[in-house]
Amino acid sequence: MMVTNGYLSVYVRSFFEDYLACQRNLSRNTIQSYRDAMKLFLQFAAAQRKKPAAKLLVADIDHRLITSFLEHLEDTRNNSIQTRNHRLVVLRTLFKYISLREPLFLDCCRKILAIPLKRGAELPEIHYLEKEEFAALIAAVDRNTPLGRRDYGLLLFMYNTGSRVQETADARISWLSLGKPYKVEILGKGRKWRSCPLWESTVQVLRDLISERKARDGCQDYLFLNRFGEPLSRAGIADIIQRYTARAAATMPSLRAKKVTPHTIRHTTAMHLLQSGVEVNVIRSWLGHVNLATTNRYVEIDLEMKAKALRACELPMGRGLPGRWRSKPDILTWLESL
Repeated sequence: MMVTNGYLSVYVRSFFEDYLACQRNLSRNTIQSYRDAMKLFLQFAAAQRKKPAAKLLVADIDHRLITSFLEHLEDTRNNSIQTRNHRLVVLRTLFKYISLREPLFLDCCRKILAIPLKRGAELPEIHYLEKEEFAALIAAVDRNTPLGRRDYGLLLFMYNTGSRVQETADARISWLSLGKPYKVEILGKGRKWRSCPLWESTVQVLRDLISERKARDGCQDYLFLNRFGEPLSRAGIADIIQRYTARAAATMPSLRAKKVTPHTIRHTTAMHLLQSGVEVNVIRSWLGHVNLATTNRYVEIDLEMKAKALRACELPMGRGLPGRWRSKPDILTWLESL
């Protein structure tokens, strides 16, 4: 039964331990994101109310304080509108939770829930690699060493599946189906599972990787391990990608101007699937997008690229199409007339 002493900390603890972790079964990374937002707010509220965070009451928090906090994020911490809105979503979720458990706070929570998200948030720019750039990246891996073979399998897996970095780090051998139909089960955002097909080339590399580790098919071991036999971390995967990007730039200079992250590989998969003619709803399922609008951003980029290519081929106004071939003694003169 919820203790109704009015201390905000009681509800915050239950919010994280019971609601987010147990009821909604959110991932560790999502819960940590909520935690970071909550820490910022509690520090701000404690300073404004001039009392320790542990002594804050629910009654100390109102819509005016939260609005001031949001302004503080933008004006003092230089947070983007997107980050500001994320912090607000966290607080609205908390106070919706409180309102359902303690009717005495309904009016206070209603005013907080009515605070609107700020319009004008810019979506993060999508960066991806061209096909020859990714080919140079994966060709930079030295497959003559065990770590090189692991890195090759890692990059191929990420490109094949378009998986997020945490999804890649969490992948287990038991989630693979290395017999036809080849596929892998991926645990994505919101603790939701999705199936992703695997290419035969990816399957062969993963088979060799598992065999070299002397692991059994179907075991619960993590798919990608570091040199100490522990699961690769998000930072470890990012470091691997950065290292091979720097190496590949020696043969593919265009990579020097690009910051290649694990999410760049995900964007690369999406764009290459689209350019290969894969239907957008299939890409949505492939990547695990909840909203089709997220997938449609790749379509917009592809259309912009095609429009740019079309403009480059467009004839100047008034020139018309070239006439039929006529044999002329001075071929250079004719070429100049084109």
